[in-house]
Amino acid sequence: MALRREEGQAMSTSTSGEPDPRTPEAERSKERHAGWLELFYDLLFVVLVAQLAHPLLQHPQWQAVLRLLVLFLPAWWMWVGSTLYTNLTGEAEAERRLDVVAQMAILVVMAGAATQAAHGHPSLFAGAYAASRLEVVAFRVLARRRWPTGGANWPLIVSAVLWAASSFLDRPAAYLLWSVGLAVEIVPWLAGRPGGSSLRTRLVEGRVESGHLVERFGLFMIIVLGEGIAQIVAAITATDAAASAVITGLAAFAVVAMLWWLYFDFGSSAAEETLSARPEETFRLIRSVFMIGHFLPVVTLLALAAGLGGLVNSAAQDRPAGDALRLCCVALGAYLLNNAVTAVRMLGYPLGRVLPWLVPNLALLLVLALLADHLIPMVALFSVSVCLAMETLPTMRRRGTPGQTRAATGQRGSAPWAPRRWPTSLRR
Repeated sequence: MALRREEGQAMSTSTSGEPDPRTPEAERSKERHAGWLELFYDLLFVVLVAQLAHPLLQHPQWQAVLRLLVLFLPAWWMWVGSTLYTNLTGEAEAERRLDVVAQMAILVVMAGAATQAAHGHPSLFAGAYAASRLEVVAFRVLARRRWPTGGANWPLIVSAVLWAASSFLDRPAAYLLWSVGLAVEIVPWLAGRPGGSSLRTRLVEGRVESGHLVERFGLFMIIVLGEGIAQIVAAITATDAAASAVITGLAAFAVVAMLWWLYFDFGSSAAEETLSARPEETFRLIRSVFMIGHFLPVVTLLALAAGLGGLVNSAAQDRPAGDALRLCCVALGAYLLNNAVTAVRMLGYPLGRVLPWLVPNLALLLVLALLADHLIPMVALFSVSVCLAMETLPTMRRRGTPGQTRAATGQRGSAPWAPRRWPTSLRR
């Protein structure tokens, strides 16, 4: 969705009334895509998600999953904040580039401390996140005349103090301070009330580049799906490419490929269509579908990546794979259930169109989890991939992606769970 004319004028004009050099003419005249700085920034999250997934590969138990949730949330909020800010302001000038590079330097420390934090020593991780909050405040103070602040500074300062103080505490007291600090930052944003900073007002009013936003969150999904492939390849390499590891690895890759297919052909395109069709609800949709709605899918895909690596290792070494397979089943079940809830509550799909694909998948995953100690990993994974592939059959008869097909036919709705006719709330 292109920027509205009035927003383009507001964002491309400085306080003196002159065109703002931060927004190049090419960027103002066409839909924006992810820039090189954003892609460079994402490299740190490629490393960070790998470090967060590694401890779960070694110990695929529920305690490790909870630690993954706790450690990933602050990193996710950093990425979401940076993505939304760039979406609303651009990234052209030196001040913003230095800001992002400074954040990346902090993320280097967070990534390096992630494994240590997962093993019960989160002091360096907490200190780095506190530094990231102070860095944002410093950018706002130093560049306030040229860049919008994005909100009040006191929540960031309070959060930084709490995170820094947690470095001197043991768990779970440290985690309690983390939760309070994040709540102070996040809750005001999620409230979505008018007023406050100019950036927040733009977001609440829906003056965003929805195409750019969908692309950015899609790129993050690529990062976590790529981690799944990395875990599979690493496991095959570690077992000297044993035949059982290769076959199990191919079965695991089939699961990752089907998840990619389902997300980008169905979920991503449906989200973009909904944003375009309901501009008056843009903030609510961004908050529910992206800021909140993508958190659990990303975490569950990270857990799945670790579980897939564990399954390949177990298959090659002829070890019990029950824990790793249960981890994969729970992660996939949570991923699909989250998508179903989002489809019904936010995208307007009738329940009768969601249950026919959700129930069989959940039933299969439940059976596999219950029999996990007695199943051959490759058989379980191929069963999951076949069940997921059944959701793609409606598009296999058509050429190109669903988006291309809609462009050619003028039709909406490509997902197998999509309604035959869009609800009234989704029509322009």
